[in-house]
Amino acid sequence: MTSSSAPTSEVPTAVVISIGEELLEGRVADTNAGTFARELLLHGLHVSALYTIGDGVGELQQLLATLTDKVDVILTTGGLGPTLDDRTRGDVAAALGVDIVPVPVPGAMAHLAEVYARYHPDQATEEFLAQASMPAGAEPLANAVGSAWGFMRNLGSRSRLYCLPGPPVECWSTFRAGGAAADLQQRFGAGAGLAHGVLHTAGAPESVVEEQVREFFSPGSNPRLGITASADQVSISVLARSEPAKASSASVLLESTLVELQRRLGHLWWGRDSQTLASLVVETLSARRQTVTVAESCTGGRLAAALTGVAGASDVFSFGWVTYSNEAKQQQLGVPQQLLVEHGAVSVEVAAAMAEGARRVSGADWSLAITGVAGPDGGTAEKPVGAVCLAICGPNTAYTLVRQQFARAGRDAIQRQSVRDALDMLRRALAGLPALG
Repeated sequence: MTSSSAPTSEVPTAVVISIGEELLEGRVADTNAGTFARELLLHGLHVSALYTIGDGVGELQQLLATLTDKVDVILTTGGLGPTLDDRTRGDVAAALGVDIVPVPVPGAMAHLAEVYARYHPDQATEEFLAQASMPAGAEPLANAVGSAWGFMRNLGSRSRLYCLPGPPVECWSTFRAGGAAADLQQRFGAGAGLAHGVLHTAGAPESVVEEQVREFFSPGSNPRLGITASADQVSISVLARSEPAKASSASVLLESTLVELQRRLGHLWWGRDSQTLASLVVETLSARRQTVTVAESCTGGRLAAALTGVAGASDVFSFGWVTYSNEAKQQQLGVPQQLLVEHGAVSVEVAAAMAEGARRVSGADWSLAITGVAGPDGGTAEKPVGAVCLAICGPNTAYTLVRQQFARAGRDAIQRQSVRDALDMLRRALAGLPALG
């Protein structure tokens, strides 16, 4: 169990319960807990604990007995499937002292039988059809992308229980489209007591970012700040709570803090909340009606994937190159053999030639190039694992950059860091900011 103290007694509280032996034993990563901790926060609830429990008979029932009327929201994920170890319905029914009944939706059971018949020659099993049932008195939550229905119900006089399927896509769909999110909104409003935002930065390590805004991290302060670093960015999360005595709303406190953080961080900050560097770049290029192409070596197409992962990327990106070998760099991009011989594939000279060739051949307004040593092998004393050369070429802009990425984090992190830096080079060039150094 992971828990934290509540920021104030006036803020409604919640717990998230992840169910499954595979989660408890670490055989499958639990992504639902973090997703719903954030989502509940955005609905104005303070998540006081995250639980992971197994599939044993009565495990959920026992936990619910300790939580009922102690918190405002209990959200469970998992245990609603068609196998014998899916016991969420039974445990909830036992905790309430009620029977399990079919969901009160016309055709729900027949639909499950049809789904089963598409893939099996025999009739649907009782366990499979049980996915369209729930404890008596509960309200159904439709699952548009899977077979297991979710449900919600009051526990005691205070707690509201939401039971969702385990598979992340089904879990999210059942929560958002199935009715749980709307129910939360109706009961707890839009989270007026809490407001949360995240500010993203690039171009400096976590220690440098923190130094710029250190005074905001005082213990017990409002808003409360946290800083996290990944291969993609350094982010500052801000959680504000309203102060009725000062007539200060959470949203006003949040926005004023974010504005001041942006001012202090200057060109290091680039976006907020769910925004990504790739989405920012695509949006900016689209607004300017400009295009970009890429030439990659050590990142193996991850830069192109980051761009095309953004809706609307087709307006700004047509194609690119993964020139992993020296021969490909010469044949596809026109990199002179002499540069490869004199400087090696991992060099600013070759990176610049890759970017120039890609822009020339594609006709794009901008080009980005990456070449480096992603490891775990292939490094030398002069060019160790993590050494990466990047280049950008565009209207009145062309420069190269050498980065020593954090190699101890492994090949995946080196590639992700390199994609981040390439996108940040373009982000800065488009905004007229200082070049990434």
